[in-house]
Amino acid sequence: MTLTRKQIFIRPTRHGLLFLTILGAMMAGSINYNNNAGFILVFLLGGMALISLFYSLHNLAGMDFTFVSARPVFAGQTAAFTIQVHAKNRQRVAVHIALPEQAGLWTTIPKNGTKTLEIPTKTTTRGICSPGPLGVSSVFPFGFFRLGAGLCVHMTCLVYPLPVKGSAVSGPGGGGIGGSAETQAAGPDDFQGLSLYQPGHDVGRIAWKAVSRGHGIFVKDFTAKADRFIMLDFDALHSRDTEYRLSRLCGMLLAADRQKQTYGVKLPGILIEPGSGQAHKQKCLRALALYNPKKEAS
Repeated sequence: MTLTRKQIFIRPTRHGLLFLTILGAMMAGSINYNNNAGFILVFLLGGMALISLFYSLHNLAGMDFTFVSARPVFAGQTAAFTIQVHAKNRQRVAVHIALPEQAGLWTTIPKNGTKTLEIPTKTTTRGICSPGPLGVSSVFPFGFFRLGAGLCVHMTCLVYPLPVKGSAVSGPGGGGIGGSAETQAAGPDDFQGLSLYQPGHDVGRIAWKAVSRGHGIFVKDFTAKADRFIMLDFDALHSRDTEYRLSRLCGMLLAADRQKQTYGVKLPGILIEPGSGQAHKQKCLRALALYNPKKEAS
């Protein structure tokens, strides 16, 4: 987003007010004593201040601000919104950039250069964090006037529920999806029977005894017990507080991921099949962050 002159407001700083007060006193004294040297000094200093104002306006207007990204965080943590600032055809200028109710930071943008900044903001609740307008201000070069603007740069950050530690609670059993269960996968452990040979099957699995008896070409099927998995069920938690349930599920999910377990998540109207790995973890955390109980109730 490009900052235009119409968006910029101008206010005198404390030093600027003091400077203008002194100029007024010098002007009154020069008029009272008819002092030509005093008039020259007042007009010289006033002209410098006026020129600096237009110089500051020229440097601030036309700057480009682009939102890059924001890494997901947990509720209560500080999110860092990464933006790029480009001072196109501008001199080296110092600016202050901040988000609403945040301290922000001062930085210097080089002449005709681009700078990448991380603007911190505190998060409070899960969901999509939209910090609001980006505040940009500058007192360059003399500090007599503050020029600023509020830019509506579209910035969002995904906020996960605050993890709450506790013992793992799985949903009731039932087909392996409702709770802890064991699944069967292809493996060398248990013989399950014979199946008709298909091109591509391992030759070592051919049942040669059946071939010698003239029964046809069959291959042996074996299965092995796969790892157990847990289903993190929203309804299995005994609490009426939706946010507490989501926080408990988040804590259980992180614990299962640290222990390299296979897990799934079950929310009202949402079922994420058991899995593992970073991509599965992010998918489950995103579902917890964006869960809307009002939407599911309707």
